[in-house]
Amino acid sequence: MTTTSAPATVNRGAALLLCGTTAGFLLLDIHKVSIAIPSIERALHPGPTGIQLIQAAYVFCFAVTLVPAGRIGDAGRRLTLTYAGMWLYLAASVLCAIAPTAEFVVVGRALLGVAAGMLMPQMMGIVQQLFPPGERGKAFGTYGMCVSLATALGPSVGGLLVTTPVLGWRGVFVMNLPVAVAILVAAHVLLPAVGRDQGEPRRPDIDVLGLVFGGLALIGLLTPFIFTTGRPGDAGLRWFALVPAVLLAGLFVARSRSRVATGRSAVIDPNLLRIPSFRNGVLVSLTWFAAGPGIALALTLYLQEARGLTPFLAGLVLLPSSATSVLGAWLGGRYVVRLGRVLTGTGMLLVLTSTAGTVAVLHADLGTAAILLAIPLLQLVQGLGGGLVVSPNHSMTLMDVPSDQGSAASSIGQLGQRISNSVGVATASMAYYSTVYGAGFTLTDAPAALHLDALDLATTGACVFLCAAIAVVVVDLRRRLRSAR
Repeated sequence: MTTTSAPATVNRGAALLLCGTTAGFLLLDIHKVSIAIPSIERALHPGPTGIQLIQAAYVFCFAVTLVPAGRIGDAGRRLTLTYAGMWLYLAASVLCAIAPTAEFVVVGRALLGVAAGMLMPQMMGIVQQLFPPGERGKAFGTYGMCVSLATALGPSVGGLLVTTPVLGWRGVFVMNLPVAVAILVAAHVLLPAVGRDQGEPRRPDIDVLGLVFGGLALIGLLTPFIFTTGRPGDAGLRWFALVPAVLLAGLFVARSRSRVATGRSAVIDPNLLRIPSFRNGVLVSLTWFAAGPGIALALTLYLQEARGLTPFLAGLVLLPSSATSVLGAWLGGRYVVRLGRVLTGTGMLLVLTSTAGTVAVLHADLGTAAILLAIPLLQLVQGLGGGLVVSPNHSMTLMDVPSDQGSAASSIGQLGQRISNSVGVATASMAYYSTVYGAGFTLTDAPAALHLDALDLATTGACVFLCAAIAVVVVDLRRRLRSAR
């Protein structure tokens, strides 16, 4: 999308706040369902595979919808997709809230993912449209702060609603309803002028076959993790799903290269990946965004099932992390030009230190009161580190991308993040659930010691992704230092 000046009728600051808040709630849906998993298990008995599907359906549909929605929005239909996505988000939230079985929850979560995939590139595109390259660093810093504020209240409010006898697990979806209505009203007030600024709609060039190849490859990658329960009945053949996944990934790459060579658009433009800053930024996303959901999932489950915390208290324990991430995002947007990869590396080391400290505290077998003091303090460090990673990495990923490819590059970055989220959630879930269910228990009746073992395994897997992200940051930092000489 070619950047144009914002029309005089657009309140850029208010529109930026709307886009950041909307994005925050879309990202919150990736992991907020974790707070309700024990309640869903008690009420609907989905089992480990059902729980995995409830979690994976959202992220998978989010990922595969991103790129075509971005193309359609760039072709002049940004406002149309924004409203359609918001209405679908509202309808899907209603379906999840009234779902009588786990299967209906899975369908509702899939539709929520489609809505999120429709909305996210429009939010990113609006920010890019309203702010020229020289102002985007600060704009995305503010955007990151809005995301952090939205995610800050989510776990605690969702946990409070889950705790209420009337709503139970449905509370995490009921909370979407007033949010969706408020965002719809704000969009109708703030965004019409943004839509008019795009000119006449054009026919988007979407690689449907490439999307099919990529989507099927992702399904093949996730299948063995979703169907690993640790029980004796697990089919050994499930791991063979990785073979067609690799073949489909190869077809996806070949298709993308062929499309770009003939001057047509592809799901992922290989030419963009030849830009070192963009390629390394995407690699950071692919590793970093696989770590966070796994750490949060394991900690949330452990605190509720092993330590007996209510969903509300478990959400409050995580609240400091989201709060300090606002500070990290602000610092990241302010100093990204001066410090660059030093910021993201520092942030990742803070998260790694906080995670290790959290596991150590839980192994110390402290009382509930001590845990309610120690874990939030460590979450302050975790949130600050996370804020220092996300906003600067986004700015550095796009810094060398030509302005007319900015929207396509943002879609690729978001796609990488959602793929990373799906893999991270799947691996952490497999590690946690297979440990519990493989021992013959369920989440609700397993002993505390077994939950601690599951926490250790899931957290270790997440930290592997985190260490890989640190390695990518070090490589990119060395490249930048060599270029500066």
